[in-house]
Amino acid sequence: MWFYRRGNAWLFAELAVIVVASWFLVNETWTSSYRISKVPDGIDAEDVFCVKLGILSPGRTGYDAGAASYERLAEDYARMGDALRAMPEVLAAAPMSSCHPLSGGGMSMMSLTVDSLTYMNPVVFNRGSGSDDFSVFRYEVIWPRDGKIDDAPGSILITEDLAEFLFHGENPVGRTVGEACSEDIEGWNQRIAGVIGSLRVSGCQDNVPYVVENTPESEMWSESMYSLRLKPGTDAGKFLEKAQEEWRRDLVFGNWRVTDVYSMEEGIKSAVRSEVLDSQFVWRALWVFMVFNVLLAVASVGWLRMEERMEETGIRRAMGGSGIRILFQYAAEMWPVFAAAAIVGTIVTVNILLLGKISIVNPENNLGMVL
Repeated sequence: MWFYRRGNAWLFAELAVIVVASWFLVNETWTSSYRISKVPDGIDAEDVFCVKLGILSPGRTGYDAGAASYERLAEDYARMGDALRAMPEVLAAAPMSSCHPLSGGGMSMMSLTVDSLTYMNPVVFNRGSGSDDFSVFRYEVIWPRDGKIDDAPGSILITEDLAEFLFHGENPVGRTVGEACSEDIEGWNQRIAGVIGSLRVSGCQDNVPYVVENTPESEMWSESMYSLRLKPGTDAGKFLEKAQEEWRRDLVFGNWRVTDVYSMEEGIKSAVRSEVLDSQFVWRALWVFMVFNVLLAVASVGWLRMEERMEETGIRRAMGGSGIRILFQYAAEMWPVFAAAAIVGTIVTVNILLLGKISIVNPENNLGMVL
């Protein structure tokens, strides 16, 4: 009897450790998978293309010294936008910030001190005031309710999560971020022109607070990008192939040149693959390998137990017991061990999370966190 109990104790300990290890292995994959599939992007990237521009430097072929002034750069940048809008396949085009959500570009943050104990780091990007970017990206307008935003230069848009935190469901249009803070702060006195749906930096992260600064469209040339949406029914593949082949040669305005054209939707998917899915494969493979070894170990233990109890099995068979009934009884003796190991493993996991202050719902980044 002691031999069997000691064997069960070892099996129980092994299974409990495996339950704990399995949770952390699975957590490495399911949280990222949840973010990828369930967290809203805040924009509609289908049929949206990004156009990156570059400025010729002195000495380069085609460089025009007369077009190097800020005024000419802004003028030629606007002409580039007009040329994009005039294309028969294009529904709308607008200047695009290099820090735009899901663009794969840079990131700009500002510090916002709400009170003595709470601060946030909203992400900031510029948009052209009065531009067609709402038609391109199809942001969801939360406030004002009629969807008509007075986006005069100098005003700002904020995302829904930031508005909810600062104004607790009230209409923030016409107010300022500074009004919601208990301390006097500088740099947050711009009028809030509207609230849009929550955004995220990349396709594998959580939503984070955003502040969108409405900038005169003539000043957006420094971002060196445009975005455009195709008309319904346009063959996106052929459009992209044509753009990549011809635009570097044909879309020439002053010193501006097209350096890249790409599908925003494919760019988001590519970033997710490189940032998350490739590493997930390793974690999943490790988990499958561990589960296989667990099953192999359990089967081996079960087989050894049956070998050790051959005499008992022979007696029961001689007394009329069927092989299936005996097999089920041996299996039933193991289930309490499995159940107890699962319960203890779960308790140990929860305690590790609590004592180690590990959160399974924290964003994939530390932007916009309230402390």
